[in-house]
Amino acid sequence: MLLNIKARTEIVRWVSENLQPFKIVTDRGFNCLMKTGRPGHYIPSASTVSRDVKEAFARTRQQIAKMLMVTN
Repeated sequence: MLLNIKARTEIVRWVSENLQPFKIVTDRGFNCLMKTGRPGHYIPSASTVSRDVKEAFARTRQQIAKMLMVTN
């Protein structure tokens, strides 16, 4: 399960930083690349990637809001 979380985290990072569509995970070429040498490698669904990106955005937004808060 920990490997699945790491895979999901890295896919979220890659999709976000490179402005890739969530459905890239269903692309045949992407799947071939990801599974090269590791045929059992976990690849999340596009809906999982979408949800993970939205959750990462929400967490990041909260962290930035806390950093920007000014106390009187």
